[in-house]
Amino acid sequence: MTETTAQLNGESSGERTDSGGSDRIGHCECHETVDPDTREDVLEEYKHRCQSCGRCGPEEGGLATLHVHHIERNPDEMDEHAMENLTLMCRPCHSWLHQQATPGESPVTITDADRSVLLPQDIEVLQFLAAHGPSRTGEVASGMTADLSVSSVRERLWVLMGLDNRIESRDRQIVDKDIETGEWGLLDQIENSARGHIPDDQQLLLQRMEDEQVRRALDRGCDRHAVMDVLGISRRSTFNKVKRAYAYDFPLDAFSRGGRPTDSRPEQSSAAAESESDQQQRLDDVAEPESPDLGRTETWGTPESNSAGEAPRDSDQRNGRAGDDGMSDELRTNLQQAIESLQDINTAL
Repeated sequence: MTETTAQLNGESSGERTDSGGSDRIGHCECHETVDPDTREDVLEEYKHRCQSCGRCGPEEGGLATLHVHHIERNPDEMDEHAMENLTLMCRPCHSWLHQQATPGESPVTITDADRSVLLPQDIEVLQFLAAHGPSRTGEVASGMTADLSVSSVRERLWVLMGLDNRIESRDRQIVDKDIETGEWGLLDQIENSARGHIPDDQQLLLQRMEDEQVRRALDRGCDRHAVMDVLGISRRSTFNKVKRAYAYDFPLDAFSRGGRPTDSRPEQSSAAAESESDQQQRLDDVAEPESPDLGRTETWGTPESNSAGEAPRDSDQRNGRAGDDGMSDELRTNLQQAIESLQDINTAL
């Protein structure tokens, strides 16, 4: 969207110099600069809904106080108050927009290519991690100036973690996650990266495989609706699966060759391990439940015990005899079914 591009280039409508020499203006100054008729036109155009978070005003049954926002303050080839240069935002989103960090304030160098993927709130996430060190998703969300849900922040952490897999010119990720603690941090803050990790939990393992299958199918140009039909997932889930797949970089090819990779794989250099290591998603210690749109629920913690205090679990013992590669018959069957799902996608196309 034009607004996002302007924000990332430091051209937000909230950035101008007033008579006092300030670089930024408050949200009240900005939102009162349109006449009442124009304001009503914008409210009607956007159906009394914030274009950032989706909250509605009283006319649509919501409680949000809505502001008219100028996308650019001195736009080329149009009037400043033209409808094409106006959008609608709730007061918290509008206030945050005029106080947000710019790429130049990021603790990590952000390139022009990175800006094509990142959003303004990503800079604030990086600033939080730089200031507070490794943190859980809920802690990051609570530290944002914008009113973002834990699920929304988790999605942005996936994007930051998988940035090097999406931007060809970037050779290293900038955010990582610790497999032992479940905490997110900047690359140099994480000791035990979980990137490329193969989970012991069956459900999480199948989720990782399905994520990577969806990513590969869509990258090859497969129709998104065909992927949705074959796997029985929502449209939003396909986008989240791609973000998660880029972040965790699951080694699906190892299973395509048959069985779980052994410890006899060639050792990688420490630099390669940093750039190719995956991260295992665990449930964060927050009250908000996982959104059903994010796909299968990810589990967190060691497999020795569960929250109900049951006896230690051993997936091979509980799910049947384990083969020579350490996989149970049931797990092997589930993995084969997951692999065949991708073949079904190709057949459907």
